[in-house]
Amino acid sequence: MSNRGRKKVNRPRSNGNRGAKWALLIALVLLVALVAVLARLTAEKNSRSAVSETGQTDTRSVEKPPEKQPVAPESEFQFYTLLPEEGNQPPPASRPEQEDAPAVPDEPSLDAETGYLIQAGSFRKAKDADARKAALALLGVESRVATATVDGRQYHRVILGPLPGKKVPAVRRQLDEAGIETTPPRRAPG
Repeated sequence: MSNRGRKKVNRPRSNGNRGAKWALLIALVLLVALVAVLARLTAEKNSRSAVSETGQTDTRSVEKPPEKQPVAPESEFQFYTLLPEEGNQPPPASRPEQEDAPAVPDEPSLDAETGYLIQAGSFRKAKDADARKAALALLGVESRVATATVDGRQYHRVILGPLPGKKVPAVRRQLDEAGIETTPPRRAPG
């Protein structure tokens, strides 16, 4: 009657046979490994002995690769004979001299007072365009993002300008040094 007020405590029994459980687990793993090795050896032995007891080979499991037709060596590489036959010789060293062609400028002729636009990227995602705009701002270049729809798809273009013609080459050079590709300048509308 004195146990009435006490709660019964369930204590886990200490198993003295823990070592036996580990030994059983290891023995089971070794047994599975032994069975796997024996199965593999048996399969290899069976595959090696394709000859049956009667001395005939088992052709059911052997597939013959298709025979390749030999290629005639003269039909393979004909350029060894064609080049000497044609007599391909380098052109004569003397060329008629051409008049000095005017040098092509890197930039098209830009009117110093006209405003020009430069595109510094076109992105499918607005956040990518904003990231490019921020990178340009860090370089000290002012830009804006214009949204355009082409073939039902929306693009976000990063546009610089309008810039005066005399500033365009310097800005493009600065962006090129920063690794930002730009389009050739075009006249601003208006």
